Amino acid sequence: MTYNMDFLFVAMILLVLVLWHYYSQRRPDNLNNRAFLIFVVLGSLDVLAEILSTYYIISTKGSFGIGAVLTTTVFYVFQALIPYVFICYICTLRENHTVSWKCLALCGVPTLILLGIILTNPFTGLLFSFDAYRGYVKGSWYMLMYASALFHILAAFIMVLAWKKKLDRQKIRTLREIVVLTAGGVLIQSRCQWLLMTGFGLSLAILTLFFTINNPYTNSDSMTGLYDKPCLIRKMDEMIRSGRQFHLIMVDVYQLSHINKVAGIRGGDRLLQELAERMQLLAGARAFRTAGKHFVLLAISLEEYERFLKTLKGLFEKDMTLGDEEQWIKCPAILSGIVNAEKLEDGNMVLSYAEYLESLSLKMGSSEVVQNDAHTKKSFLYNKQVENFLYTAIEEDLFQVYYQPVYSTRNKQFVTLEALSRLKHPELGWIAPDIFIRIAEDNCLIDRISDLQFYRICRFLKEHSDLMKQIRNVKINLSPLDLMRKDCSGHFIRIMDEFGLPHEWVQFEITETVATEYNTGLCRVVEDFLKDGIGLCLDDFGSGYANLNTVMQLPFSVIKLDRSLLFHICTDERAASFYQSVVSTFQHMGYRIISEGVETESEMELLSSWGVDMIQGYYFSRPLPPEELLKLLG
Repeated sequence: MTYNMDFLFVAMILLVLVLWHYYSQRRPDNLNNRAFLIFVVLGSLDVLAEILSTYYIISTKGSFGIGAVLTTTVFYVFQALIPYVFICYICTLRENHTVSWKCLALCGVPTLILLGIILTNPFTGLLFSFDAYRGYVKGSWYMLMYASALFHILAAFIMVLAWKKKLDRQKIRTLREIVVLTAGGVLIQSRCQWLLMTGFGLSLAILTLFFTINNPYTNSDSMTGLYDKPCLIRKMDEMIRSGRQFHLIMVDVYQLSHINKVAGIRGGDRLLQELAERMQLLAGARAFRTAGKHFVLLAISLEEYERFLKTLKGLFEKDMTLGDEEQWIKCPAILSGIVNAEKLEDGNMVLSYAEYLESLSLKMGSSEVVQNDAHTKKSFLYNKQVENFLYTAIEEDLFQVYYQPVYSTRNKQFVTLEALSRLKHPELGWIAPDIFIRIAEDNCLIDRISDLQFYRICRFLKEHSDLMKQIRNVKINLSPLDLMRKDCSGHFIRIMDEFGLPHEWVQFEITETVATEYNTGLCRVVEDFLKDGIGLCLDDFGSGYANLNTVMQLPFSVIKLDRSLLFHICTDERAASFYQSVVSTFQHMGYRIISEGVETESEMELLSSWGVDMIQGYYFSRPLPPEELLKLLG
């Protein structure tokens, strides 16, 4: 038979190029990359062995010696090993999964049996033999090699389908392409053996992996050259699974936006590049850039961790230069340190904890060090437990609505209600609203919670419409994300119309923080509410930076004065004078005033003497579940 070796030579060239570029680039040292490297080396040796074996077969004329037998046997050995190595490679792609060596050994039993058949073939001739007249002769079990390859490829395909939810789309798509390429090469050669296509199909598969999953160029941050966030997470997960101890320092250059304004974007980029160079000198391949202003260093011992931390503190306490221009600039940073980070048992959890530590910093214009301790870790894990529970609470609608009545000093009765969300965890008990609302906003879940609660409120009002003869309206808080949603006003109005509720029964509260970020989108939502008879209330005035200009930008009818303004009004004349002047000013402008957080009789009497319209606080009533509210108002 005449063999066409052109495809083999092309395959060899492609594999040599892949090895050359892979070794010439900096690449993460992780299990998947090591498995890929083994796959490429074995593939290269397989193609080389096939070239040598084919050369012996076509160049010798009946005098087949030890060289032909040896090269062909070695080629068959590689042919048996490569499908198994490919399955091992796929196992390393699955995130948060420990590769079970026992399982891999069990899967390797068929390969070991096949290797035994190959190594004993010179004596049995079951797979191949050489004849002085016929040359290379197929054995009776010759097709076993093709059957084994196709079996392993099918097993790999089944694994990819089974792990569809564990692998991202790019990996799924790439692995499907590789299965097609390798299976295609095997099938073509099984029908047209003279084409020698298995090595070529294998080289195309490896080339596809090199350009996608194992591309060394994609593991690095393009601007600084440091490894990126996905690379860091894979590294941490691998260290956690292998039981290796490590410590982490996250660096937040928190004034980067200010630096960009002062030195320009190019100046800020040069600063980040300089920081990256110093961190790489300090930590080598264990320095990462995870986001625009965030760097991470991994230390494998406490001594190394302390050395990294000391060096970084010294770096950020000094003024830094921007490139060669001798422009000096302050560059404070928050250094968040986690000792024994492997105990958090997940790479994403480690980064979340580092970000949580960073959120505890004061950020007062100087560098700070925030390190984990038992208290902060307990608080963080509590927040993560709440975060995980939120998804269940949304799916099962476990939230409750409590109502806090607001007392009118003029009518001497309760005249309105504020609806407040409540959530009870089966183990943690009641979760503070500011905690689960903040977490819901951080995870973009607040709009779903708002819908659930608004439906519950509308249902309550529909079932107790007689209540509205005494109560003017129910005040409902809208979060910034609620106001940003498409057709915000129309969405809530349609829900009210489903229940047939008069629009004036609802008054939406907008916090002072949202009001200070006044924009055309917010203006449009407000206009739609007013047009449909829904009033607006400014909540928490005095807790932030709102001023009269902020109040006048939007058509509020009611202003709630924050609890913080009440402090010391009964003991400090200046505090009392300030509070009274705020009340008087807003009332002269036509606003009704609600004083929040009133808890004592002396506060209530003082506010009543100043003519405050309405009072809300524990002095009159705590937030109540619907059944207790009905008893109170009945």
